[in-house]
Amino acid sequence: MTLICELADLRRLYRRRVPKMFQGCASGVEDMNDLMKWTAGSFDQKLNWDDIKLFRDQWDGPLIIKGILEASDAEECIKLGADALVVSNHGGRQLDGARSSISVLPEVVEAVGDRIEVWMDSGVRSGQDMIRARALGAKAVMVGRPMVYALGAMGEEGVYRMLELFYEEAELTMAFIGHREIDRVTRDDVVWR
Repeated sequence: MTLICELADLRRLYRRRVPKMFQGCASGVEDMNDLMKWTAGSFDQKLNWDDIKLFRDQWDGPLIIKGILEASDAEECIKLGADALVVSNHGGRQLDGARSSISVLPEVVEAVGDRIEVWMDSGVRSGQDMIRARALGAKAVMVGRPMVYALGAMGEEGVYRMLELFYEEAELTMAFIGHREIDRVTRDDVVWR
């Protein structure tokens, strides 16, 4: 069987596809182009450290700042009294060519020491990635894309299975490097260039 589609047919199909989560929530979003414009307009690109300071002055609850890719920004997080920071390049979606989170992680951890918790996201695709991040100093990792894929493939059951797989992979990786407890994983357990 051969499937032949004209370009015009594909464009019509593409225009009709809008994620259901936005239907009824985002006004004026009829197709993917509208969704991209709506998304871009939803973010304040002028956000700066003074804005975060103002927020911190008004909020005494936990503050976690995500999107840190430089040691100097990690220092700003400490000055603002953040409880944790997340080394993240936002999955590589925000700025083409930004350094990967895992490559920046050791610099940030070294700069802040134990003054603030350092977490990591972006590029975590397995339990082994979790162990690498832990070895390079992350206290926690955040997993987005694999969870979304698992949810899309198998619903809630898929997310549970993904978490099980990550746990099993992390446990196996620790066994291969000679550890039974995650707190024993260190930078000596990874080859780093």
